[in-house]
Amino acid sequence: MAFRDAFDNVRSWVDSLSDRERNLLGLMAAVFCVLLVVVPIYVAISAISDIESENEDIARVLQDIRRSEPRLLQQKADRRAVQRLYSRKAPSLGGFLEERAQQYGVTGLSITDQPKLDMGAYSRRSVRVSLPVVEIRPLIEMLADIENSSYPIAIEQIQMTGGRMRTGYTVKLAVNAYDREGSAATEEE
Repeated sequence: MAFRDAFDNVRSWVDSLSDRERNLLGLMAAVFCVLLVVVPIYVAISAISDIESENEDIARVLQDIRRSEPRLLQQKADRRAVQRLYSRKAPSLGGFLEERAQQYGVTGLSITDQPKLDMGAYSRRSVRVSLPVVEIRPLIEMLADIENSSYPIAIEQIQMTGGRMRTGYTVKLAVNAYDREGSAATEEE
């Protein structure tokens, strides 16, 4: 009943309006109905469009990840190789270098130990080596063997003088060994 009374009140109110006011009221009702239909559709389409662009972005990221997988695997292998390298403590540099020199027939080594240097999780031991007169081929073979050893050893500096008319070169080397402080498993990732 209350609904019928309210509807009758609205109908009598509309009947009392002029033609121009009725036309404006009808236009306003049409706009309201259009808004009632169009706005939800627009919101839904906009949401779907946003979801589609998000999906495209996610697909691009996944594709980038797939493309970078070989590089990531290589980085992981490099990290493992470094961990294996540092898992073995480098031997005493003096003894190691003398052994390599004897192996390649290089004589007259003069080795001077340098102070140990702490560098965060690593420490560096250094020696300076002087070779009075050495032929180039055994020297290069010895240096390659030192550089390619299974220990974390690096040749930092090579200074050569002589050559041409002399029978060999005078060589000075700086060789470093690196040790990881702490356990071998600390850098697992």
